[in-house]
Amino acid sequence: MIDRYQHPSAQFNEAFWDTPVGFEPQMPMGRPVGTNPFTDSEEVVPPGIVLLGDGKIRLNFLAPTAEKVTARLRYRDEVALEKQDNGIWTAEVDGGDGGFVPIMFQVDGVEVLNPLAPIGYGSSHPLNYVDIPQEGVDFYLCKDVPHGTVTQDYYYSKSTGVMKSCLVYTPAGYMKNPDQEYPVLYLQHGHGENEKCWIHQGRANFIFDNLIAEGKVVPCIVVMNNGMVQKEQDGSRVLDTTAIEKLLLEDCIPYIESHYRVRTDKWSRAMAGLSMGSMQTSQVTLKNPDLFGYAGVFSGFVAAFKIGQTAPDTTYLKELDDKEKFQKDFKVFFRACGETDYVALERFEKDRELFREKGLAPEECPTHVEKMYHGEHEWNVWRMCLRDFAQYLFR
Repeated sequence: MIDRYQHPSAQFNEAFWDTPVGFEPQMPMGRPVGTNPFTDSEEVVPPGIVLLGDGKIRLNFLAPTAEKVTARLRYRDEVALEKQDNGIWTAEVDGGDGGFVPIMFQVDGVEVLNPLAPIGYGSSHPLNYVDIPQEGVDFYLCKDVPHGTVTQDYYYSKSTGVMKSCLVYTPAGYMKNPDQEYPVLYLQHGHGENEKCWIHQGRANFIFDNLIAEGKVVPCIVVMNNGMVQKEQDGSRVLDTTAIEKLLLEDCIPYIESHYRVRTDKWSRAMAGLSMGSMQTSQVTLKNPDLFGYAGVFSGFVAAFKIGQTAPDTTYLKELDDKEKFQKDFKVFFRACGETDYVALERFEKDRELFREKGLAPEECPTHVEKMYHGEHEWNVWRMCLRDFAQYLFR
């Protein structure tokens, strides 16, 4: 099997990284003929995904000429849809624990988007998804509380030579309090995702809205960049995940600090990320402890490994050699992972041993916080990571 991250001839689709799919988080509704371009019959085409209750969902896909339609839930659980007389393929499936469930449809072996289902982004391409209500879990829902604002900013990156964009969350009250300055969290996504994923799939803005309304977190600004940083090399674009350090330190942070009312001391600056973003967080914060006072490593990695075509520099791990210095440099170094994470758990446990060898286990070093969650390498875990990490910040 070709490893698409390592193979020298692999060419990534630039649009998949730089142009996110825009979508509404609400479920699309079935539409009658005349407003629905997908059929010339009088029948209403149902939504691509229907919530049935008790964690169950119905999948619908209009493909009257297809020979086979399948769907994969959570990147692996394949379900065969059955063709109905009206040309709509259907299947009822169990959504498991609920929450965010990515769904990839295939028609006659070709992966396609369902135009009547919510569209998200992951694994370097658009995909369908459903958010199944979870009993007793509402911390990421849009509630009737004061809401912050999410804007998309554009800035020139000297380190990459191109324009970049970032999403910026400002808390409720930012516009009404012109004299107040805020701390900043720089929040990174995972491999194959983009700067919009923490908002559209992670619901980061709603998580902060709710926690701020409950008085559980210090109001702050959250900045989300595209961590799939690419460079021109030999006539092609090459992924360099380590380039996020220059992007942040030389380009993004100066832009944010010159355009927003922010506090600029290290104790008012934090960084966190999931998966690939967690490794980037470890590299940037441990290498620059004079700039960051908090770090959040979600489903993630402290000791770096190669992603793309750039070997990592691991000299930043020297920060772990001096326990006293580490505890002075960081108020919180937060590490968390899903109990059944098939991507990160093995490396997470190796990092746990690394911290123990350095005398930095949580029971020996209060700065180091470690949590495990029910779940895999998924947004359901990362939402909980952000919820809990946020409550440690800027105190």
